[in-house]
Amino acid sequence: MDLSIVIPVYNEEESLKELSDWIIRVCDGNGISYEIIFVDDGSSDTSWQIIDGLSSANKKIKGLRFRRNYGKAAALHTGFAEATG
Repeated sequence: MDLSIVIPVYNEEESLKELSDWIIRVCDGNGISYEIIFVDDGSSDTSWQIIDGLSSANKKIKGLRFRRNYGKAAALHTGFAEATG
């Protein structure tokens, strides 16, 4: 795998689909193997449901969910540990 993209998410329901579509288009268009890891940092909107749907539709998309908001640094650290573990 060429690239693991870790994206912390907090109440981003409106942009998740567009962002994932853009990443997929760029990576596929350039022959880059990749995974996308969305880390939901305790969102109170429908971000997790969207991440769950995206990961169900595409095996290159993964999701991690925190029960509460821990902040961007924790989301990035956990996502990195998941990607490298």
